[in-house]
Amino acid sequence: MSLIIYACFLSLLAGLSTSIGSIIIIITGKPGERFLDFSMGLASGVMLTVAFLNLIDKALGMGAGYYTVAAGFAIGAVSIMVLDAKLPHVFSFREYGHVNERLVKTGVLVAIGIALHNVPEGLAVVASYAYLPKLGYLVALAIALHNIPEGIATAAPLYVAGMRRGKVLIITLLSGLAEPLGALIGSFILVSPSQFVLALMLACAGGVMTYVTADELIPTAHAHAHGHEVAIGIIVGFTLMLILTSAFGL
Repeated sequence: MSLIIYACFLSLLAGLSTSIGSIIIIITGKPGERFLDFSMGLASGVMLTVAFLNLIDKALGMGAGYYTVAAGFAIGAVSIMVLDAKLPHVFSFREYGHVNERLVKTGVLVAIGIALHNVPEGLAVVASYAYLPKLGYLVALAIALHNIPEGIATAAPLYVAGMRRGKVLIITLLSGLAEPLGALIGSFILVSPSQFVLALMLACAGGVMTYVTADELIPTAHAHAHGHEVAIGIIVGFTLMLILTSAFGL
């Protein structure tokens, strides 16, 4: 029971970080392109470092074997790929034009898409926490950092369309609450996990995080052709997670 409570709490905090992106939009209106691209690059570096240095590495360290880890990684990546193909998901920092209902629709669709993507990310938190609580904290932090630009993507079209600030914040908040739902689902799968199942889940979580990074974060980061900012962000994200991995004793 304590596993479920702590994992859901961690994933809740990670999900709530989407609200930080919403607050940035409410306060600043719309951050500059270079800052956004750097932020997406940083999120990419963070996610990839955690996926391979922590999740995949720990799965291999459990003695499950390369075939098991490869299968888990593929299951996670393909699952989120199929989900992504079925979603009306728009994730872009493009310039928004005149105030109209289309912007509201865009923002709502982004919120729905991000909410559904957050479910497997919550599962990643609980799988990591089940292996080692410190790893769960680190994965939750990584997901929280990448949820901030997603919150910006949700809030930007809604705010520009003239929606009230409180409503923008609520919609962004609700999209992040899907995170603990994924943790709850994962907790039931891992009630009494074997080493094999846990290794498979860690690898699956690594696949999910890698696909999200490769399919959404990196392409979106390059949307404005500020390649240097993206590269610097990735390097900063990678370096940050190396330091945090050492600090967490992992």
